[in-house]
Amino acid sequence: MHYAEVLVDVANRRLDQVFHYQIPEGISLKRGMRVLVPLQYRQVQGVVVRLTEQLPQDMVNPTLKPILGIVDTTNVVPEDLMDLALWLAETTICSIAQSLHTVWPLLKGKVEEYVLPLASQEDEDVKTLKILDSETYQALAVLFRSRNKALPLSTYLKRSGLSKTQVEQLAKQGWIKLESRFTSGVPRSVQTALTSKERVFNGVEDIESMNGTPHEAYVKFDAHKASDCRWELTPEQAKVCGKVTKALEKQRYETLLLHGVTGSGKTEVYQRLIGEVLAKGGSAILLVPEISLTSQIARYFQEQFGEQLIVLHSGLQVGEKAKAWQDILQGKIRVVIGARSAVFAPLPNLRLIILDEEHEGAYRQEENPKYHARNVARKRMEQLQGVVLLGSATPSLEAYAAAQTGKVPLLVMENRVNQRPLPPVEVVDMREELIKGNRSMFSFALQDKLKRTLERGEQCMLFLNRRGYSTFVVCRECGYVIRCHDCDIALTYHSQGNIMRCHYCNHEEIPPRTCPECGSRYIRFFGQGTQRVEDEIKGLYPAARILRLDFDTTRSKDAYEDILGKFRRQEADILVGTQMMAKGLDFPNVTLVGVVAADQMLNMPDFRARERTFQLLTQVAGRAGRSQKPGQVVIQTYAPEDRAIIQASQHNFKGFFWEEIGYRKARNYPPFTHVIRVTLIHEKEERVVKGAHSLASCLKLGMVSDENGNTSLDILGPAPAVMPRLKNHFRWQVSVKGKSMDALREFLHEGVQRFARDSISSGIQLNIEVDPLSM
Repeated sequence: MHYAEVLVDVANRRLDQVFHYQIPEGISLKRGMRVLVPLQYRQVQGVVVRLTEQLPQDMVNPTLKPILGIVDTTNVVPEDLMDLALWLAETTICSIAQSLHTVWPLLKGKVEEYVLPLASQEDEDVKTLKILDSETYQALAVLFRSRNKALPLSTYLKRSGLSKTQVEQLAKQGWIKLESRFTSGVPRSVQTALTSKERVFNGVEDIESMNGTPHEAYVKFDAHKASDCRWELTPEQAKVCGKVTKALEKQRYETLLLHGVTGSGKTEVYQRLIGEVLAKGGSAILLVPEISLTSQIARYFQEQFGEQLIVLHSGLQVGEKAKAWQDILQGKIRVVIGARSAVFAPLPNLRLIILDEEHEGAYRQEENPKYHARNVARKRMEQLQGVVLLGSATPSLEAYAAAQTGKVPLLVMENRVNQRPLPPVEVVDMREELIKGNRSMFSFALQDKLKRTLERGEQCMLFLNRRGYSTFVVCRECGYVIRCHDCDIALTYHSQGNIMRCHYCNHEEIPPRTCPECGSRYIRFFGQGTQRVEDEIKGLYPAARILRLDFDTTRSKDAYEDILGKFRRQEADILVGTQMMAKGLDFPNVTLVGVVAADQMLNMPDFRARERTFQLLTQVAGRAGRSQKPGQVVIQTYAPEDRAIIQASQHNFKGFFWEEIGYRKARNYPPFTHVIRVTLIHEKEERVVKGAHSLASCLKLGMVSDENGNTSLDILGPAPAVMPRLKNHFRWQVSVKGKSMDALREFLHEGVQRFARDSISSGIQLNIEVDPLSM
């Protein structure tokens, strides 16, 4: 006897349980097929997850229902992507249904009840009805007039004017029948592509087939053009390309880290490598952290790869996404450029996945499944025996630590193209500005450099990474920031209740009237925004043409490109913006970059605050002096002695890494440990508070101590989330920390099961995130 494990009702995402069904004789199934199965008193769609000849041992005397039929033979989830979905569900602690929809978005559709006539318009009985029972005849005529002689029940009820009871009566009389059908949400053109998919994908080596002529999917591909670039690589670029090419030739999985300073030519390396992959019959994915960067980098690659290139991201319309998948599945596309979701693109013979700016938090998906594109890329290339290339001027500490321990090879490009120097950085102590009587948000040094830059007809970029929910408490005289004694994290000020709170352990303090360090009365709740910067710049330089690039100014379609286009054409003198302008931008006439308030990043309530500060300062500083004109950078701060500020001003990534990794080890933070955070969400505050304390208690029941009373796991919280109320729902969080991820997952799973048995858990939404990038 043969059995299938079926994940039922995937289309509607209501269930996430695998059920066993018998495979009837004559039905040929594959993993990933959609099937119709009975579930209680209805028929539902399902996806075949596994095929087996043995049932689980705990199934005693099972009476299994048979599979009713195959929904279609075209939209079959490939084996590797099915395995990827199962892995994703396990590692992100989410439902299999959610991970399947993420990995294979063509799983659309629903089971609908259809009405079909059991007689034709030409039957004598029907002609008699026309005379003797006109109402029944008109009810049948609605079906006769339909193109397919069948209508969904909901449509039929509207067109006929009948009730559900009257329709059932017609069925009992034998005039019509009701039938469950699966209706796919996949456009017909994509279904056609799926039908021919196996022919296109059949055989990696057989790219040139069919009587010796090139395969139709690759007719437009010129292998020589793909690797024929017009520029000469620098020695560093050539060395990096050589090492990645050797890794590709091994045809086995490997991850490499490319640490290249800003302006060192990483994009040219990516282009050359993708060309080599295509020349050898493979395909490649290039990921960028922001949707706004996809079109910019795609234009750079378009000339070389032409119609073989496509851009994928979540901002595409449904029709655009369908067309993109159609072209990929037909084999027309060999290069995909996109944001994180593009990592799932089902390219034929995928050999290389590149993550540009691999350190960026945007590679983490915020909704379930909460995957990181870096981890998915590694898993895909492990499955397909390909190469992952991680590139950044400021690699994440986790990636660089892996390189230092020999887990991944480290590739380095330490020099800018054409030996252009990195811009000198001046750090301005804003405490000294206050002593000098300067109460402006711009230091005298930045004002002077802005004036001189404008007089030369050159351009400036002013950076302020404001996050509205994070207001920290700082002394303007000595720069002292009030931190949690236990977590060394800046306390967040909440105007409601006039309280400062740690969002890790829930420690609370009342804001002091004077500075605990120096006794000064100049205690301030620090918070500024890009709009205020723009207004003050207009006051200082009325003749300057100013553009602002932030979330508010880029809401409309194409606004991001319009603003950058104007600045690139030098229709503006100053660009004020957030981290949207910190990466991937190259303006030859920009010679001055000013960081208005480095402290807003430095004092985020997060153990990664220094790492992010260093990365952003280094990235934004890299926008200056990228052409023939030399650049300069001004960083304004109340903490000029902080290690992140000092090392960023010296462009010293290695120095920062070794200082920060020591801090992480002393505090037992990642990468020396793992964290799983559970966010509890409910519309009533008292319910979510009680639920968070109940979950913490349920977790503590599973704690095991050694003979000295020590445990290998830590529970952090319960505590309010950094954004304690969002979309009219209250949010609290509980985190668990430990060295073994497997032990951590098991511990959390058991604790959550205990919590689920508590009545307080009813209606509370749990949002689980493994190794969150931000706390």
